[in-house]
Amino acid sequence: MKWGAHIFLFFFGLGMLNAQLQTTIDSLELRLQNTPKSSEEYVDLLNDLGYQFWVRDSKTSAKYGEEALEIAQNLKYTSGIARAQRILGVSYWTFGEPKKALESLKESQELYESVSDSVGAANALMNSGMVYADIGEFDTALRIYEQSIEKFRQLDLKRRIATTFTKIGSVLIQQNKLEEAKGYLTNALNMHSDDGYEYGVSEAHNRLGILSLMQNELELGEYHIRKSMEIVITLNDEDGELSNLIQIGKLYRLQNKYELANSHLLAALETSKRKGLKKYQLRALKELKLLKRQEGKLQESLEYYDGFIQLKDSIINNEKAKQIAAMEFNNELGEKEAEIELLKETKKTRNIINLSLSIGLLLLSCIAILMLRHQKQREKREIELLRSNEKLTQTELENAQLRQRELEQELEFKNKELTSYTLNFTQKNELFGELLETIESLQSATPSQQSKILNELRKKIKSHTNLDRDWEDFKRYFEEVHKGFYSTLKEKHPDLSSNDLKICSLARLNLSIKETASVMGISPESAKTARYRLRKKLDLPPETELLDYLLELEQ
Repeated sequence: MKWGAHIFLFFFGLGMLNAQLQTTIDSLELRLQNTPKSSEEYVDLLNDLGYQFWVRDSKTSAKYGEEALEIAQNLKYTSGIARAQRILGVSYWTFGEPKKALESLKESQELYESVSDSVGAANALMNSGMVYADIGEFDTALRIYEQSIEKFRQLDLKRRIATTFTKIGSVLIQQNKLEEAKGYLTNALNMHSDDGYEYGVSEAHNRLGILSLMQNELELGEYHIRKSMEIVITLNDEDGELSNLIQIGKLYRLQNKYELANSHLLAALETSKRKGLKKYQLRALKELKLLKRQEGKLQESLEYYDGFIQLKDSIINNEKAKQIAAMEFNNELGEKEAEIELLKETKKTRNIINLSLSIGLLLLSCIAILMLRHQKQREKREIELLRSNEKLTQTELENAQLRQRELEQELEFKNKELTSYTLNFTQKNELFGELLETIESLQSATPSQQSKILNELRKKIKSHTNLDRDWEDFKRYFEEVHKGFYSTLKEKHPDLSSNDLKICSLARLNLSIKETASVMGISPESAKTARYRLRKKLDLPPETELLDYLLELEQ
């Protein structure tokens, strides 16, 4: 098919497609009329209309995007705001306002991220790469494209990866890195072909056609441009339409088909002027200048060159303005990011302080709890020790009381023994009296009676032979009950005799003179005399009782 026929079909098909697109738009607008204005559905329809006009009419696209943004903000509909900002960002880019475009796309990306819409965020990021590529910030554009590809890979969005490959290939062509560009574009073409995405296939063929003509591979270039043009006829893509027309004109120029080249380039120039697309006017003027020079029509070539220079100067000024605007955005973005980083650092520092305080409070609480627990345990131990001591004291007291009772019982027993010994002495003395009477009765008794009396006397004496031993036992028991009694007396009154000590011990037992006389085997008068002599030895005044003195001495 001749390229001229392609042009005819192109413009004819364009009219048909415009009619089809208008039908889609009419349908959306009809739905919009029947939808409540203050609703999320209404915002979504506005955004859909903005997307339909995205490439066809950027001003109308921006108008829908602005209205969607205003309503979505009132509704606090974050997803609607994010999409409206993306539509506005692309519209501002086509207007040649990169600063506003980047601001809208940046906000769109952040809003998508805030609602965990990774697809929307990645698309907005990729669109910002297109803006940087358009103003010649190629390194920034490539960096953003690589980031976008990584996000698309994580989301398994092969179509978006292929589209980004095409964008990277376009940048590499501008950097004259043709072989590297060919690799990306070939991958994009294959991926879009497998996916059946016609727009992506058309765009990849277009860029490969441009690249092939730059490498003077005319047949391959013609193949790619023809393929792209065939798809463009079925799509409403102004960029693809004009780009292919210019490349067809260039192909004919390189094939020395001047007349065909001239008609295609003039058609592209007229369309780009009518649409106000200066970058395509510039490309068409450049090719027309080269065509006329190649034909030897130097005057026409010079005229086209003058038009090219004038337009280029205005574009350069515009590009410089775009770059300055982009620089301003980057500076503002850098300041904003620095501010955010400072806020993050401040927050981090505050978090560290809060964490430290929390840890400190926790440690203090732990220490307080441990101290309180230790205090309670110590108090518990002290209470237990106190109780134990009380029990021990009680036990000791009980033991002491028991010991005291035992001593009292022992003392009582000793006193009873002493009393028993005292009675024994009395009985012995009584015995001696009886013996004396018996002996006296012998004098007047008959011999037979004397033998009987002597047998009785023998028995009585034999039974009472332990009198001296009884005194020694008495002394020993008395000393156990009244410890140190004799030694104290002897120490204070060394001239006391053993008989005096006996009288003292009997007096200490509070025996009467009669009982003392009986124990000692003497008469009461002798006992009284012995007591009198003892008082003199003790040097006792008349008013002092012997017992009282002995008690005081014992204490």
